[in-house]
Amino acid sequence: MDQRLYRPGDLPELLRFVAERAAQRWPAPAYLTPGDVAWQLPAAAPETNLCLWYDGARLAGYVWFDPPTAMGFDGPLLAPLLAWGARRRRDFGPGRSRFLDVRSMAEWEHELLHPRPVALDGRALETTALESDRPRVAFLEAHGFTASAHFGTHLRRRLDAPIPRSRLPAGFRLRQVTPADFAERVATQRDAFWPGSSFTLERYLAVRATAPYDPELDLVLETPDGTFAGACIAWPDATSGVGHFEPVGTRRDWRGRGFARALLWEGMRRLRARGMHAAGIGTAGFNAPANAAYRSAGFEQVDVSRTFVKTLGEPE
Repeated sequence: MDQRLYRPGDLPELLRFVAERAAQRWPAPAYLTPGDVAWQLPAAAPETNLCLWYDGARLAGYVWFDPPTAMGFDGPLLAPLLAWGARRRRDFGPGRSRFLDVRSMAEWEHELLHPRPVALDGRALETTALESDRPRVAFLEAHGFTASAHFGTHLRRRLDAPIPRSRLPAGFRLRQVTPADFAERVATQRDAFWPGSSFTLERYLAVRATAPYDPELDLVLETPDGTFAGACIAWPDATSGVGHFEPVGTRRDWRGRGFARALLWEGMRRLRARGMHAAGIGTAGFNAPANAAYRSAGFEQVDVSRTFVKTLGEPE
């Protein structure tokens, strides 16, 4: 197979590949969805960090490196993908992710605000495998990776089940974003994911410009004074028939009132209207509030994405 770094014109083929892999993996979760691509690509420096493998003219695999330590990859031939990720990792100095040992949102927030020194005894390379994907787990273990305690949850809800309507406080309303809302939409994202968000208007506009984006699925919960209590984006995937939510967030002053659930239910109704038969969502395993909110909206956990770690030796 041939390989090369991502170019802007590759987006349609990447979206096709990701959608087809998601459909092939059903009913297991996908490693990447079209919505993930659209949300992550504007901030990923893909011309440096995203390598594509081609079988003739057709895309057959990818490696998505997340500096300085992590990589995601998918395709039928895993060994060359893993080798490229290991080479890319050596472009960065020794160290490991400081979030591998985080066990709660409080610890995550503290680590962002008061970062501790990270271990510098070698270059840690980190990647993930779904626990249901036994061949991938075995492949990683055979190549020297060890499972860590860090994991992400994958949840799903069928859309043929009844979708309730939330009783919102007087003066609150659910609606889609309009151009006049852009600054407030960005501010809502930053507040909801504080202190971990560096979201900008430039990135938001880039997300809106990607092919999977549907403005009617970019939802906000507006308060009586015109500000937003929370926001989410839903991403339909016609190939798999599964819509995904990324991101979902509630501003800190409005948490604990069921607003995330209200946004999700409205997003589900709109996904169902677009022919989706199921909705998926995921988050870090340590994010107990988000996991509880998603379950309250009817999602059930269907898999776990475990982080595997290997310390690379010095290049020969």
